[in-house]
Amino acid sequence: MKLVVTGPFESGKSKMIYHITDGSCINVERGGTTIAMDHGLANIDGLSVFLFGTPGLLRFRTMRKILSEGADGIIFVVDSVDPESDARAKLFFREIAFFLPGVPCVVAANKQDLDTARPVDHLRKSMRFLAGLPVIPVSAETGKNVDSMLRTLLYLTMMQWSSVFSKLAEFSGQKKGLKNLMSDLNLPREQAVGYLRRFELRKLLEVEVGDERFVVRDPVKHFLENPVLIMRR
Repeated sequence: MKLVVTGPFESGKSKMIYHITDGSCINVERGGTTIAMDHGLANIDGLSVFLFGTPGLLRFRTMRKILSEGADGIIFVVDSVDPESDARAKLFFREIAFFLPGVPCVVAANKQDLDTARPVDHLRKSMRFLAGLPVIPVSAETGKNVDSMLRTLLYLTMMQWSSVFSKLAEFSGQKKGLKNLMSDLNLPREQAVGYLRRFELRKLLEVEVGDERFVVRDPVKHFLENPVLIMRR
């Protein structure tokens, strides 16, 4: 799945990606500040998770838009320590909501390992624009709750695609898999093939030449059938 990690300057996006990927990531930065992107790949119980971190300076809006395209979920990182960053967070949240309307989002209230960190209820009062979203206290430094936060987002993301995923699992390996997918979901061929391409790129399935037959990868098939399993460790 493709996840975009965004939020204001110095909220801890790069460190978050570094922790999730166990350091298997790249960072295009200058003087310690991300100026292009972070990118990393994590394996969560056989599920491939592609992470794209956006630059936190306002002037890099175009880069943030490019990196956000096609994302399945959003990790919105906020600074639990610095109240002055709340106004910037509001600007970034409006931006990502415009880029990715309706895409599942969790809020990572970062830096909870510090004594001056504000609790979640205080953050909700200061940042009322986060209403209705899961706000999870985390620490990218220590790893506190990072895995739970990530699994929560993956669950929400997979639930949004549950009607498609259940059919992909059902018709996996069938000779007329594409036709069955089109029929059951009432999809035109172009849209159905688009789904196959999307989830082939995310390493959920393999598509044979001609697109008529696809096979869901064994390690992830149970997640497509029952997304709640991603919450269990």
